[in-house]
Amino acid sequence: MNQGKQGGMAPAFPLLIGVVVAAVAFSQDNWGGAVLGLVAGAVISLAVSARRRKR
Repeated sequence: MNQGKQGGMAPAFPLLIGVVVAAVAFSQDNWGGAVLGLVAGAVISLAVSARRRKR
């Protein structure tokens, strides 16, 4: 099997998107949206990371 870089989503990508969403929401004084963006990004990132470790 290929031991190099695997295809698929990198675990940090959802976290990056969550940070961008949080920054935009924060700039519009939307604290709930900022927290939701960060939490959702972190949860999805952890799920992707766990799924990659199983392989």
